[in-house]
Amino acid sequence: MRATFHIFYNGESCKDVGLSVISRPTIPVPEREYDTIKVEGRDGELHRDKKTYKDIEIPISFNFVSKTPDVWAQDLRKVKKWLYSGKDNRLILSDDPEYYYKVKKAVMSDTERTAKRKGKFEIVFTCESYMYRVDGQDEKEIGEYLYNPYMKSQPVYKIYGNGEITLEVNGNQVTAEVTEQLNIDTKLEICYNAANEISNAALTGKYEGLYLQEGDNNFKYTEGFKVVLVPNWREL
Repeated sequence: MRATFHIFYNGESCKDVGLSVISRPTIPVPEREYDTIKVEGRDGELHRDKKTYKDIEIPISFNFVSKTPDVWAQDLRKVKKWLYSGKDNRLILSDDPEYYYKVKKAVMSDTERTAKRKGKFEIVFTCESYMYRVDGQDEKEIGEYLYNPYMKSQPVYKIYGNGEITLEVNGNQVTAEVTEQLNIDTKLEICYNAANEISNAALTGKYEGLYLQEGDNNFKYTEGFKVVLVPNWREL
């Protein structure tokens, strides 16, 4: 491990709050999910592939150093504020900066004080199974074709215009009523306008049909509208 290894979380480096990573964490391989079915009179069990993955846990151990022994508690509170601020749920490892993990929860252990200014503890980050590309958050205006070099992804579509639009992705059609702007989040399966007001009734069709498949993706949509998407590129 290089001595400079660190993490970014909630928009800051752990070094900014007096933390150093003791050792680079081992990233677990995501576990595929299956339904187990027992059939009477048959040896063994059947396993139905759900085509989904379980969350992963990334434990990271830190050394903590306060500025002086007198401000130990104060500096430790800054660490907890950093961890639980909720500003940004992306966990980025410094030696793989092009990707991030989406953190669902972070749990900090009790701090073992090893010296007047020093201590150590562990934080367990529970994350989605996928690693997401940082550049997958960049908006792309779509035409008739887009290539996805990664795994199947769940994009956010942003549609600008007025009236009814028919959007077709890889042969799958939805229709939507748009008043200036409509956002379609295919992962959360919600629609909302520019003011972030929920507008699910505006959409007719299946969100799943709007996923970006690995490889080639083809689009058609009603003239007079502008359609951009945030691809949310991801891999395991």
